[in-house]
Amino acid sequence: MTKPRILIVEDDRDLREALVTTLELAKFRVHEAADGHEALRQLARVPVDMVVSDVNMPGLSGHELLAEVQRLYPGLP
Repeated sequence: MTKPRILIVEDDRDLREALVTTLELAKFRVHEAADGHEALRQLARVPVDMVVSDVNMPGLSGHELLAEVQRLYPGLP
């Protein structure tokens, strides 16, 4: 059984890298984005099973990203 593909969206590089490394060690397939706009570009290219996002980010906030993900990819957790 293949582990889910997760997109991590976090503007703090060190925290993002720590989250990605932790999930990769658990054998998850992980993609990362530094902000909401980059996350939307990644989602258009690579399907994922889940998005985990920071809430407070410059530009597109986590709440705004969530609304856009729900609009474009209904049902994506």
